[in-house]
Amino acid sequence: MSTAKLIPNRRAGAAAVLAAILAMAGCASHPPMPTVEKVDLPRFMGPWYVLAAIPTFIETEAYNAIESYELAPDGTIATTFTFRKGGFDGPLKVHHPRGFVRDTTTNATWGMQFFWPIKAEFLVTHLDEGYTRTIIGRTARDYVWIMARTPTIPEPEYQALVEKIKGQGYDVSKLRRVPQQWPTPVAGTSFTGVVDAAALQARKVAGEPTLVLDVRSAEEFAAGHVPGAKNLPHGAVLSNPAALAALGAKPDTPVVLYCRSGKRANLAAAALRAAGYTDLRHLEGDMPGWEAAGQTVER
Repeated sequence: MSTAKLIPNRRAGAAAVLAAILAMAGCASHPPMPTVEKVDLPRFMGPWYVLAAIPTFIETEAYNAIESYELAPDGTIATTFTFRKGGFDGPLKVHHPRGFVRDTTTNATWGMQFFWPIKAEFLVTHLDEGYTRTIIGRTARDYVWIMARTPTIPEPEYQALVEKIKGQGYDVSKLRRVPQQWPTPVAGTSFTGVVDAAALQARKVAGEPTLVLDVRSAEEFAAGHVPGAKNLPHGAVLSNPAALAALGAKPDTPVVLYCRSGKRANLAAAALRAAGYTDLRHLEGDMPGWEAAGQTVER
């Protein structure tokens, strides 16, 4: 989800571009847009799949759109927005705006900055108790985004969210459903093998070069992870597979991935394979399997 209406092109005049950004930033002539009472920022962080949107200019052909948030030490929110343009096999587009929390009482009102000094309005207008569904809106009722932690949700739940934004004053006829697709199944594609807890522990004891990669959120990682594992949320892997190199991985380094149920690990493995990594293994049972096997959990 990107709140920049226009990305400057080489033919656009600087004055026209600035006017477009200022127009988007201004919402004073519209009725207020209510936000949620409180956003727990650490829980809100991580990847969100964009299920539908009244899109900005750059999103009109988005497929597999994912918005990922990371809380920075200075309190700002590093944002990564990725999507494929025009189809599931279209070119990958990546944007890196930065969020600024304007209302620290609720944490529901942000400014999203693509270009200094303009911060476009970003309002959390709906958030379920489990932090699995959210709606991001604007006072101008020009753009809106329905997002979830998974690529799809039950149709009745989706329609309920559409009715909610209609009640907020949006013209839902402008809503575009963003095509989302699970990655190719594990067998014979993303992963080169499966490693159970005992085999992984044996590799660790033997000192065999292995990168154990936890692709869950930072919050889940902090709650308990495989000892020695590195944390790189799957949204970050999707947006920048090359980031694995900073963790010491080479293209032929054995990488063992896990999450909670295998779905995020599959997504990450697909991105890493496309980036040239050749030895990608799945931890059997993921984190629950590791715990069930009686292995040590690091916190």
